Amino acid sequence: MSSDKTAILGGSFDPVHLGHMFLLHCAVSMTDYSSFLIIPAKVSNFKQDNSPKASDADRLEMLRLALLDYHDLYPQDKADISISTMELDRGGVSYTSDTIRILKEELGVKRIGMVMGDDHVSGLSRWHDFPYLRDNVEFLICRRNPEGTCWDTLPQGLCYRRLEPADVAPQSSSAIRENVSERNDYLSRRVGEYVRANNLYI
Repeated sequence: MSSDKTAILGGSFDPVHLGHMFLLHCAVSMTDYSSFLIIPAKVSNFKQDNSPKASDADRLEMLRLALLDYHDLYPQDKADISISTMELDRGGVSYTSDTIRILKEELGVKRIGMVMGDDHVSGLSRWHDFPYLRDNVEFLICRRNPEGTCWDTLPQGLCYRRLEPADVAPQSSSAIRENVSERNDYLSRRVGEYVRANNLYI
């Protein structure tokens, strides 16, 4: 992991899907970050009443398989991409601001980017300790809305970069959990095989 600039992609990853991988690809191909951390949350702040359906071990294994699929899908991407268990190891509710503090103060990362879809923009100001995030993170926001209308809702003072891919990624974890058999095409090959082999989300 580079101590100069690292971008993170966080979430429950329950399960990780092609949309997550596309977001990562956009950040790799459209920014100057070369080091990326995928950080699964123990319990999302906004999902405290709904813990992940898959176990921590299953979510980590799906992420490991997804990275293999990622390199098959985007062989031109040469970034350093790894998975961090820091939020799983920390336990409890996973606050992104705590993770950023660890990266900056304990691991010495000087510049931190946060990869996210524009579907999260409207709720950014409600994130825990948002003023700290606003002052210490560059938000790498990838358009997922085909209408492209989110940009005027960004909180004031946000340091951000607009990622505008030619296509959008419609996949969602909730849709997969609701009907995994009909949303199998939302999963990469190895992840889909793992979900079926372990009877997840049925």
